[in-house]
Amino acid sequence: MCSQIQVSDGLVFVRALEKEARQHRAVNHPYLHQLVAADVPDIQWALTDFVFQYSAYSFDFIRYLTATIAQMTHDPHRKALLQNLVEESGKIDAENVALLASMGIEQAWVDGVPHTELFLRYLNAAGVNEAYRRRTPYAEAAIHWRDQFFSLCFRKGPAQALGAMGLGTENIVKYIYQQLIRAMERHLDIALRDRVFFDLHATLDDQHGDTLLNITLDYAASEEEREQIREGMLAALNLRAAFFDALQARAMAIKPV
Repeated sequence: MCSQIQVSDGLVFVRALEKEARQHRAVNHPYLHQLVAADVPDIQWALTDFVFQYSAYSFDFIRYLTATIAQMTHDPHRKALLQNLVEESGKIDAENVALLASMGIEQAWVDGVPHTELFLRYLNAAGVNEAYRRRTPYAEAAIHWRDQFFSLCFRKGPAQALGAMGLGTENIVKYIYQQLIRAMERHLDIALRDRVFFDLHATLDDQHGDTLLNITLDYAASEEEREQIREGMLAALNLRAAFFDALQARAMAIKPV
């Protein structure tokens, strides 16, 4: 009975954190709304800058996930997260193939293609080619987000890593990508095949998030661990919000074309 009570309390706690994360400024950032509405001096510049600067963080995602796996002390947890890692390499199961097909996403576009390559495909389609990447440095805010997020996953212990990767990332990123997709559809001429990185994650990240949440429940047994989970979640969300703040300032400083 005591164990059942602890599990129930942990679930209530985790569900409350899910709601808190969904309401965080990082998920509802005014800059995302501005991109959808083209309420910036140069929307094409802003969207191009956004995805390029975002790549500083996104290209290291496997590194964050690997660091989180390394924090796990139980084999079932490691194995569950290793499946997420396999999917980052481009493996699509039959059920998800059917789901993606219903959205107009062809299996050949994504199956067996690492997610870093999908992101690079978008960058090239958006004009962020190799020459652009050579001449354009990452902003300080992008580098700070990348490095500090890795630290959350690697150096702060398993509870904080789970809070950062799960509640603070995988469980909210689809809401952010849905807004970016709306902005892309309205203001850019980029084919679905080329922007499929975002559509894929806006659709399938629930599964990754559920895996992380189930593991998080096992770490939510004590007040100390719950505090660490929430700290990791909020740290991840605050880093993302600070990154959006910086990009918003960059975009608003550009003179209209």
